[in-house]
Amino acid sequence: MSSQLDLVRGGEHRIAQALAGVRDAAVVRESAVRAHRELLTPLIGALTELGEEDPRRTALLLQGIVNAATTAIENGDDPVAVTDRAVRMAVTAITGVTPER
Repeated sequence: MSSQLDLVRGGEHRIAQALAGVRDAAVVRESAVRAHRELLTPLIGALTELGEEDPRRTALLLQGIVNAATTAIENGDDPVAVTDRAVRMAVTAITGVTPER
């Protein structure tokens, strides 16, 4: 999660969004969908090892936290604070325990 948000902070997500507007946007979008799917694979594996009853669905919902954090960062919110909050939310969602700061 934090690595994905590091890419957003570094501007790579905006580059991908800009490329989506080029003539071959369908190819770029397909590549982005594939990249996002590949990001979920290790998370699904980790959730499976933790005994999560529906690891794929949980991974998709956790990705929703990343997507919301991405939007917040791109709209000017503090990247460190957003990343910290997003990670804490994800850990709490998975474990039921809020991590200490």
